Amino acid sequence: MLKNFVLSFALLAAGTVQALDQEQAEKAAEIRQAVLEIAGWNVVPAAGMVKQKIPYDAERFQVHAERIAFSMTMIPDAFAADTREFVLHTEALDGIWEDHEEFLRLAADAKEKSATLATVSKSGDLEQVTSAFLDMGQACKACHDKFREDN
Repeated sequence: MLKNFVLSFALLAAGTVQALDQEQAEKAAEIRQAVLEIAGWNVVPAAGMVKQKIPYDAERFQVHAERIAFSMTMIPDAFAADTREFVLHTEALDGIWEDHEEFLRLAADAKEKSATLATVSKSGDLEQVTSAFLDMGQACKACHDKFREDN
């Protein structure tokens, strides 16, 4: 099992598309979901601050923004393995691999917007942070609307 995990991770990290077996496909999906969970784990409190549902803490926001930006750098590698032929519990649509160039373009936009958010967060200015957060949210939504199953 460890061997399959290591192989799946190595394939993803290298961006190599090779034939997978069911176990490797499941590991690839787990890695994708883990990357997205890390992003979400940081988006939620950041959104709470932007929406003024929780007190704005510039230092905490910056930590969340930097984590979001870092997680976005992993999206292309996390979705390199084409797992369409496997039965997986995932919200990823087949379009990710059918139109992979568009997926990568949208992922790059989200990555760029999240990097901008991380940079702007250093200012501590809630107005600038809110604007950058909303821009990033629109970039993420564009990808989700096209490539994620509605839940």
